[in-house]
Order: sequence, then structure tokens, then C-alpha cells
Amino acid sequence: MPTCLLGLGSNLGNREATLHAALTEIAALPDVQVSRHSRWYPSRPVGGLPNQDEFLNAAAVIETKVAPLLLLNELRDIETRHGRTPGQRWSPRTLDIDILLYGHEVMETQMLTLPHPRMSFRRFVLEPAAEIAPKMLHPTIGWPIERLLLHLNMAADQLALLSPMTDLRMRLADVLHERFTTQVIDPPSFANVEHHWPAVWTTWLAIPSPPNKPEPAVRTKPALPYAAAAFPKLTIAIDAAPPAQADKVRWSTLLHQPGRGPLLHLKTADPAEVAAEATAALEAVWPDLGPSNANRLESK
Repeated sequence: MPTCLLGLGSNLGNREATLHAALTEIAALPDVQVSRHSRWYPSRPVGGLPNQDEFLNAAAVIETKVAPLLLLNELRDIETRHGRTPGQRWSPRTLDIDILLYGHEVMETQMLTLPHPRMSFRRFVLEPAAEIAPKMLHPTIGWPIERLLLHLNMAADQLALLSPMTDLRMRLADVLHERFTTQVIDPPSFANVEHHWPAVWTTWLAIPSPPNKPEPAVRTKPALPYAAAAFPKLTIAIDAAPPAQADKVRWSTLLHQPGRGPLLHLKTADPAEVAAEATAALEAVWPDLGPSNANRLESK
């Protein structure tokens, strides 16, 4: 049976009881076996309305013969039984269950995309997932989960905006500067930067340190240097039709290169949608950034 990875979250009601109940109900589904699940991880909400309560997140590894879309429907039924109702994106919810990985399946339908398109850069997904499935491989990025999380912890605090449309990149850079005080910087000079982030299509941003962030009492160094430390923590690739056919082929090839690390691929050039997605992504990678997240955890 395929080995699958699920992500669970709740920020309404009795969150811990809801997650416990959801795992029990998942285990009771026909042809589904829950192999293991993580402990609960608190996290700040990303995107959506400000001043939401914090989430509890978890991950679960299951074995199942149920096809992906049928499994999705069964998980949606569990969400509904726990009071989940359709609402604004990134809104508060009693229960959220996502299929993150379904074996090595790669698919894209209106209902389901595999792997989950935002799992590679979300700390609240990767932390519980790395606890129970560190070696599971992201089939399109080509990295195991433990390395995706390691990358968020050790790579440069930089963001790469990747698109054939310079105006689109610069508009987004302006939005992120206003929202997070990011700064446009010169491209880095490590060996394979042009392979993944060609200068003609890439704008680089530095992410500021959050104000008043306490320094760790003890600084520890990793036993070995991290080979991809010069890579950006996140790449946001924005689809916009290149002007020439040769560039279309090059763009498609560039997007599908493995080894780049955490990636948000936006298949829209709508400025409002791009800005909302990028803002939520930065909050997921750098949860201490931004006034919309300020004091959420401290007020608990």
C-alpha cells in the first residue's frame, strides 16, 4: 500500500481533542492504517484575517489502498463532522486535514495537487512531518522532509522572486518591502546560482531580522557545514508567458529542475493574488515577521 503523509491543524474550539478525534476517525476508515503521528505543534496563523488564535498542528503517516481523490473526500467528511464549513481562504477552522504526500504520486487536478503545493516551505507542516517521516522524499523538489526543514533553519535569509516578467517581480518586491521591509539586493555568487536562478529572470530580496528578537543564550554550530546555505530560504516562481517560444521552453525547463529547495509556484499574474500568496508564504517561512502576527503567541 502507498505510504501517505497527512497534515492536520485546528485553531478553533478544543484543538487537542479535535486532533485526537480526527486521528481516531482516520484510523477507522476502510483500507486506511495510521502508522504513527506526531505530537502537537503550536503555530501562528499565516495569511487571512489578523488576530486569529494560534493553531495546533500535527502530521500522520498512513498506509492506504484508497485512491487519492477518494481519500480526499473521506477526509473532507471528517472535517465537516467537526464543524468545518466553507469560508474565506486562510480563515479560522475547527479542523483542517491535508494530503501532503501520497507515495511518489505527482498529480494536479481542480480538487487535489500532489505533492501539496505549499508544504515545502511551511514550518508548521515540516516540523511535525520531520518528527515522524524525516526520510520521506518530496517527489518534485527531490529533497527529503528533514532537509527541507534544515534548509529553513540554516539557509540564507533571502527570498528569490523568479519570473520572466521584470515588472511583475518589481511590483511584488515593492509590496513585500512595504509589508516586511525587505530589501532588493545584488544576486549572490555561489557556483550554480545561474542554474536555478538566472539573473535575467530573478530578483533577490533580503529578509530583515524581526525587531526585539532575543539572541539565543548559547550559539551552537552544526557538526558539518550545510552545502546549500547560500541558497535562498524560499523561491517564489510566478508564471507569466515569456515573449518568445524559446523562452517558454527554457522557463518550463527551469521550473522543473530539482534541487532548488523550497518553492512556491504561482500560476497566476494577478497582482492581488500574487501579493496575498507571497505574504502568506513569508509568514510561513519567517513566522516572526510582520505586524499581523505580532503578539499572537505572547498573548496566550
